[in-house]
Amino acid sequence: MIKKENIKVFVRETLGCECPDKVFEYIDCQHNIKLNKDIVLNDKINIGNRLLIYIIEINDSNSIKSNLSTLIYMGKNERDRMGFNRFRLVIFTDKINEITQIADMVFKNLEDKDEKVHLHVINKTDYG
Repeated sequence: MIKKENIKVFVRETLGCECPDKVFEYIDCQHNIKLNKDIVLNDKINIGNRLLIYIIEINDSNSIKSNLSTLIYMGKNERDRMGFNRFRLVIFTDKINEITQIADMVFKNLEDKDEKVHLHVINKTDYG
């Protein structure tokens, strides 16, 4: 997912982002970003200095339970610190039903999120 056009298609079609074309004039994608000693993002994408996206592969339900709140907290804080408009956390997985169910339950109960924080759980085949 290195080509900027591929990122634009992914963000628009898979994530449903309706940002105007002008926002996509600047796209920065960084790989293997270590957030802390336990969490390494596959990718971190900046779209137009307005949309921040963390992308991580998770296939273990315990990992969702223990790391989702940290991922949301850190993404939201980076969004606010950098003056971005939105933050999207994308989890891609081989276990879509199991991970979606647990992630939705944990996300629903988080207090650190707001209306500009979004969670997406997608099949591994839809990313890459």
